[in-house]
Amino acid sequence: MSIPTLYSNVISGLLKKSQSKQVRWNTTTDANTFIVFFDKTSLSIRQNSRIDFNGNLEECWIIVDLLNDLGEKVDGFVIEGNDEDWDKLDELYTLARRAALSIDSAIHEIITEINKTGIIGKKINNNSSNGDDSFTDDIPF
Repeated sequence: MSIPTLYSNVISGLLKKSQSKQVRWNTTTDANTFIVFFDKTSLSIRQNSRIDFNGNLEECWIIVDLLNDLGEKVDGFVIEGNDEDWDKLDELYTLARRAALSIDSAIHEIITEINKTGIIGKKINNNSSNGDDSFTDDIPF
């Protein structure tokens, strides 16, 4: 399957804008789904895959959903890993993921740290030295 004609300009436009970092992609409660909100609609993109019993990738697909202003799916399509438009949607998904998760910023931060003189990286002590009491080795029973 290829991208439906109705969505061709939408996907091309989002891809172009995403390549130039001009789309505000957002995370969702699903770690593999990213969404861009418009005035009265939104569009989400999700990547799923199936792994066989040996841990090998069997198949992969990308789902694009059009949502109304209530967040309800009103339309959408699926592209599978061997479809002709896979590369285009895979790039869009990757760009959406990178933007929503601020991956470029994280990489820049790491590079800045690596280029400093001396020891880099924080030592994390699991005994609450960082002020976070949420982790403890003690089991209450």
